[in-house]
Amino acid sequence: MKKTSFLALALSATVVLGACSSEDEPSDDTTAAEDNGAAAGGDSEDTAEDTGAAGDSADETGAAADEAGETEAAGSYADPACEEFFTEGGPLADRADAAREAITAGDIVDMPTYSEVNLLKQRIDATASSAPEDISTLLLEVNAPFAETVDAVNEGSVVDEDGVITLPEIDVQGSADAQAELETACAG
Repeated sequence: MKKTSFLALALSATVVLGACSSEDEPSDDTTAAEDNGAAAGGDSEDTAEDTGAAGDSADETGAAADEAGETEAAGSYADPACEEFFTEGGPLADRADAAREAITAGDIVDMPTYSEVNLLKQRIDATASSAPEDISTLLLEVNAPFAETVDAVNEGSVVDEDGVITLPEIDVQGSADAQAELETACAG
């Protein structure tokens, strides 16, 4: 009965969140979240990205726009993976910063907050798959705590019968360091 409740919660969260926005582009990447039925209402990547977009307050949206403007002002990146990670619509770099903060603060406690991390993991994996080897390696290091979060939730041992997620302590410092190194590598 635990799995049924968990899947029902995930499905309902996905359906509700899927109606929020059509701003982000879909991806062909699939994950265990889709295998668990979380994406029955549509592409799980769109759903989790839409969750992040719907949850921003006006102040957070303005701050993110300012940061995106600063990133774009810093210059255009030659490698498409760098361009996607640092500058394109709602940069993955900003989302990675926010996700590391959420993991550290213990804010990943339910399916909607987990979905954001799951989506970020998918997007970074997709970006890494088409990047040159040195950039791909750094992207995978950035992605490590997000992959660990997804693995922990998919195992089911961190999700109680009410769908509450209690993650173990996950180290995010290596991810932050890799992101700083990635920015330097991308700036070339």
